[in-house]
Order: sequence, then structure tokens, then C-alpha cells
Amino acid sequence: MKTLMGFFVAVVAVAALSSLCTLQWVESRRSQKMDPHEWLHKELRITPAQHQALEPIEEKFASQNRSLRERMREANHQLALAIRKGQPDSPEIAAAIGKIHLHMGELQNASIAHIFEMRRVLTPEQGDKLLQLAEQGLDVVP
Repeated sequence: MKTLMGFFVAVVAVAALSSLCTLQWVESRRSQKMDPHEWLHKELRITPAQHQALEPIEEKFASQNRSLRERMREANHQLALAIRKGQPDSPEIAAAIGKIHLHMGELQNASIAHIFEMRRVLTPEQGDKLLQLAEQGLDVVP
């Protein structure tokens, strides 16, 4: 039984570590490449008027994104603290994992809402291209 509990703790630790590494990898890739919004605006051939109309939409999403990512980092930290206690079936571990999943879902919902909010400013052709790029982005294997 003790070996099984140790195995479970190790699995949870590896999952937390891989989650943290993935977040770090994504952040490092962002700093190496063109800003995603710049790239998107270039791909969609955004006009100056559209850029101006999109600015408040982008600012709102950037604020939501920062807030939700901070909540995810805090939940990951709580998971790390719970793992340190070494009790694989503890309520603290379950709560931290639940918070991580909650905030990941909230971020996904905010991202989807952002795409469709942007689409209202675009021409039909640009809107279709935006959805195509979003679809391609979701189909990429990390």
C-alpha cells in the first residue's frame, strides 16, 4: 500500500512538473517569435480602422489572460505545497487540481469569446480566415 501511495505521489509530481515545463516552454517560444497579435494582424491584413476597433478588444483579453494565468500559477503553487505534504489522496491536492482545471477552462472560454468578438470587427473573409487559423492552432500537436 505504501508503494502504491508513493507511486501516486510521483505521478502527480510528474504531472505538475510537466505542466510547469509546458507553461515555461510556451512563454519562451513567445519571446523568440513575433508577437502573436502582430502576426495575426499581418495574416488577416488588418486595416488601420480595424486595428483601432480591435485595440480595446485586445486590451480586455490581455487583462483576462494575465489574470487567469496568474490564477493558474497560484493553483500550481498550491498543488506543489500539497504534494510536499506527501499525501496523494489529500483534499488539498484534489482542490488544487480542481482549481487548475477550472482556470484552464476559464482561459479556454475567454479565448473562444475573444476570437468571436474579434470576428465582429472583421470582414467576412477575414473572419473566416481567423476561424481557420484558430482551428489550425488547436490541431497542432504541442
